[in-house]
Amino acid sequence: MANKQQIEKVMEMFSSATGLTAVYVDIDGKEISDDDQFPPVCQIMRQVPHLRKHCQKCAKCGGFETMKNGQPCIYRCHAGLADFAVPVKSRENTLYGFIISGQVRLEDDENQVKEFLQQKPLDLSSRHDFAAAYSKLPVFSLEKLSASAEVLSTLSAYYLPSILNEEEAKPAKEPTAQAKKHARSKKEIKQALKYIQKHIHQPFTLEEVAGHVYLSPYYFSKLFKKETGETFVSFVNRQKMNLAKDMLVNDDLPVSYIAHSLGFREISYFSKVFKRYYQTTPTSYRAMSRKKG
Repeated sequence: MANKQQIEKVMEMFSSATGLTAVYVDIDGKEISDDDQFPPVCQIMRQVPHLRKHCQKCAKCGGFETMKNGQPCIYRCHAGLADFAVPVKSRENTLYGFIISGQVRLEDDENQVKEFLQQKPLDLSSRHDFAAAYSKLPVFSLEKLSASAEVLSTLSAYYLPSILNEEEAKPAKEPTAQAKKHARSKKEIKQALKYIQKHIHQPFTLEEVAGHVYLSPYYFSKLFKKETGETFVSFVNRQKMNLAKDMLVNDDLPVSYIAHSLGFREISYFSKVFKRYYQTTPTSYRAMSRKKG
């Protein structure tokens, strides 16, 4: 795991400068930082299992939205609070997770507390401290929150890549000629996999990825299948369909939005690929999953 202690030092610097909390989560939005780093209202909500799941989903979606846009994305969590996220990445673009921050009310949000507390069921009726904690959350203007997001993004971009590169560095024995050749191949495929991960929300081709690792498309295609056990197209589509499946189950986003967010220009082709992997259409899969739940 990436060096949690060093990452939390960066978060402490940010919190000292802005007065906002900052929490480190993995790529699924699950907490790596301790729960007591959240503001009291979030700590209370996270004691309720189904609300904690909603919190984690918001963190995951906010993080990947930031990755897609290439800049901090301010979003509303399920409780109506304003949050933002920045990626925790090494210089080699290995994604370890996200730092999420915010958990504030925006100006002109006087009705947010009332509207959220009226939702049923919240399972918070026995927590008399919840409404007080919610109403005491800091209130930020959108401009101030955007500036804070830029501060965290700048700090993260400056400090984290070098910290995480040290984490990835490992001593190696002197390799044989055959091992060197295999190591080169593995390095090229590793770089290709990182490129795929980074651009998973965009359309890209085998030729584009092959060019990124300075190999001919023909040789790259053979090498990719040898190292991963499947063709390039099959691997990329499987990664995209795994993400699509999660989004269909956990989000209410339209199928067209999910298709476009994963780099598919045509919804019909997205549905065809999805059906190849799961033997049903995206819409039917969502309906069946929710019926089971």
